[in-house]
Amino acid sequence: MNESLQSSRIVAQLEALASPVRLKIFRLLVQQEPLGLFSGEIAEHLGQAHNGISFHLKTLQHAELVTVAQEGRHHRYRAQMPVVRALVAYLTENCCQGTQSCTVKGKDTPEQTSSPQRRSAP
Repeated sequence: MNESLQSSRIVAQLEALASPVRLKIFRLLVQQEPLGLFSGEIAEHLGQAHNGISFHLKTLQHAELVTVAQEGRHHRYRAQMPVVRALVAYLTENCCQGTQSCTVKGKDTPEQTSSPQRRSAP
């Protein structure tokens, strides 16, 4: 894939995830891998109207972040994990510019335990 096309795809994916509702949907689908969820289940989990969820799911689908499979009258949505991994790899490709390991503070990494000491006034 040429660099311009790849960049356009990455921008579309990031734009799709920029919506708080779409980000919640996407995170929910990642948590439900590999089974995914029906659109009605997604709406129920998020306390949103079904038609609004459908709009957001289409946006995520166009950005290739989710897939949809029809099962009878229902649509099952799944996160596109290979695409997610490629997006993360693209974003971290030049992390720390090869000079040190990239670490992100979060629940999986220990916090720094020492903190600067405050000086008391004389």
